[in-house]
Amino acid sequence: ASAAALTRRQIQTLETEYAALQLARETLDQANTTLQNRFSPALGKRAAEIFRQLTADRYQGVVLDRSLHLSAEPAGTGLYRDAALLSAGAADQLYLAARLAICDLVLPPESAAPIILDDALSNFDDDRCAAALNWLRQEAAHRQILLFTCQHREFFMLEDRPEITTVTLPDF
Repeated sequence: ASAAALTRRQIQTLETEYAALQLARETLDQANTTLQNRFSPALGKRAAEIFRQLTADRYQGVVLDRSLHLSAEPAGTGLYRDAALLSAGAADQLYLAARLAICDLVLPPESAAPIILDDALSNFDDDRCAAALNWLRQEAAHRQILLFTCQHREFFMLEDRPEITTVTLPDF
């Protein structure tokens, strides 16, 4: 075979691979759009329910844009604020609510999959921490919640709860 024929075959092979990659990318883009359209409203609704409880009804809505960026609606305003415009504490609560909502949607309680949190409340003030612990305690009626923390505050807030098992690891 001539060099020109070999080059034409290589070009044809590369064009076929390129077309396959282009089709794969388009398919993934369509799947991503479908996932966002299905998942985003449910995620926003569940995150809003959790966020409302974590903030003692100070916020009533949560929305996610096409890139799944969060915004929250302060109660009674009808306006959504970008997560970056919330106080640091409220933003932390919003992100926790979103993570917990994702757990609810992808790990429904009937699957009995535990939720594992590692220092998820460390940046919360005492009131926010108490609200989050209350929500987690209620959720623990449906699934196991494992909360790891290096803070003593959470331990003291839960120590009088007979339904909560706390374990303190020894200092090294």
